Amino acid sequence: MACTIGLMRSAFLICVLIGLGTASLATPPIKRAQLRTIEVKRPNIVIRGAYLSRVEVWAVPTATGITPDEYAMVGNAKRSNAAGRKEIWSFPIACTSPLIPATEVFVKGFDANSNEVGRKSLPYSGASEIADALCSAS
Repeated sequence: MACTIGLMRSAFLICVLIGLGTASLATPPIKRAQLRTIEVKRPNIVIRGAYLSRVEVWAVPTATGITPDEYAMVGNAKRSNAAGRKEIWSFPIACTSPLIPATEVFVKGFDANSNEVGRKSLPYSGASEIADALCSAS
């Protein structure tokens, strides 16, 4: 009788462990918004991320003593593929926009609750480098 009770207890524990393991496998992965990269692929600025609801493009104007309050939001990038883990967002480059002249160009990514999840800058600094990267004929 004691052997039967011990066997039943072991079988019960195994069923509980299997049930817990199966439940954790059935839990969907967390869809965390991420801003991954930014690059120039003319005629666009291309942004890669995951589960973003909005991507804003910003420029830091040329002048001395510029504060963050004076940065210019140039516009919103548009997602060019399905929402999910491998989103691609693009923003058309217009060489007459506030991006030119600018000393820095960066993007802000936002999640579904409009919380900023990250900022990424183009790898160019200074008005000349940015103008060349965005608008040069080469």
